[in-house]
Amino acid sequence: MKYGLLVNENNSNIGDDIQSYAAARFLPRVDVVVNREKLDVFKFGDGREPVALIMAAWFMWRKFHMPPSRQLIPLLVGYHHYDRDTDPLKNAYAIPVYRELYDGVGGQWFRDFGPVGCRDLYTTEVFKEKDIPCYFSGCVTLTLPKQPETKDKGTYVVFVDLNKDVESKIRAMIGNKYKIINVTHTTENIKGASWEERKKRVEKYLTLYQNAKYVVTRRLHVSLPCLAMGVPVMCIQSKTMNDPNRFEPYKKWLHFCNNNEFLAKGYDGFDFINGTPNKTDYLETRNNLIKKIEDFVSYCEKNKNKSLTFFSKITYTRLQEYKWRATFMRTILDRTHVEAKAMQTQLRELLKDK
Repeated sequence: MKYGLLVNENNSNIGDDIQSYAAARFLPRVDVVVNREKLDVFKFGDGREPVALIMAAWFMWRKFHMPPSRQLIPLLVGYHHYDRDTDPLKNAYAIPVYRELYDGVGGQWFRDFGPVGCRDLYTTEVFKEKDIPCYFSGCVTLTLPKQPETKDKGTYVVFVDLNKDVESKIRAMIGNKYKIINVTHTTENIKGASWEERKKRVEKYLTLYQNAKYVVTRRLHVSLPCLAMGVPVMCIQSKTMNDPNRFEPYKKWLHFCNNNEFLAKGYDGFDFINGTPNKTDYLETRNNLIKKIEDFVSYCEKNKNKSLTFFSKITYTRLQEYKWRATFMRTILDRTHVEAKAMQTQLRELLKDK
C-alpha cells in the first residue's frame, strides 16, 4: 500500500494547496503526488500496488478525466460539485461538471466507492438526485490543527481579498489600534513545485492567520481554516458570489454577511476592535470528519500488504469504462462548444452596447 496526496499542480489559488495540506497531515507518509486533473491516467510503479487517496477537493477543470485510475483507492470526503447554471457570474473559464458524469459508469464509480462525503449541501442534493449514496462531510480544511504561536501574536489584523469599500470601512473602525496586513489567495502559479515547497507556502499563510487578532475575508478557504484553528474570522462576501453553493451550510457557522449589507448598516455580531470568538456549531462535523479519515488510514495500514484486488470495489469492466468515457467526452465537448459560442455572442452584444 502506498499513500497518494491529491494536488492541483497547475493552480494560482493557495486554497487548493491548503486542502491538500489538511489531507496530508493524516497520512503516514506521502509516497506520490497525484495530479487532480489527470486521475484517469495515473500510474505509480507497475500499476499493481494500491494507492490510498483522500479525494477531498473541487473536481475538476478537465471533466473528461473520469473515472479515476483503478490503482487509486479513494476516500470520498469533501467533494464539491460545480454547476455553471447556478453561478450568478456564469464563469466561462470553469467547465461545469455536467450531470451526465454521474450516469452509467461515472455514477457507478461513485457508488462503488461511496457513500460520497460532500463538502456542501448543494452537492448532496446532486448526488441524491442521481440516487448515489452520500452525506454532508464538510470540508477537509475544518480538520486543520493549530499552527505555532509567534512573538507578534494578537498585534495585527489580516484582510484577505476584501472588497475595497469594505476594507476602507473596517480600516476606519480600527484606526491605529492594530497593524493591518493585506494578503491575497490568488498567488503566483507554482506549477512544477514539490510538495515540500507547497507545504512551506501553506504553513506561512496559516501561521499568519493563526496569530492574527482576527481575520476578515471573502474566501471559503480562509474562513474554514480559521474556524478550525480557533482564529476569530469574519466573512464578508459579494451578494453575487462566485459559486454561492459552496458556502452552505457554512454561512450559519460563520460571522457572515454580504458587502452591500455591511456597507449599508455594518454587522453587529462581530467586534472589529477586540475580535469575536467563532461559533462552535462546526465542531461535530469536524470531529466526525477526523474520525472518518483516521478510520480510512487505519484500515489501509492494517491491510497494507494486501493486493490491489483486495481494496478495489469496481464493478464495471474495462470495456464498459472505455465506451462510457468516449460517449461522455463527446457529450461534454459538444455542449461546451455550444455554450462557448453563446458566451461569445453575449460578449459581442455587450461590447456593442459600449
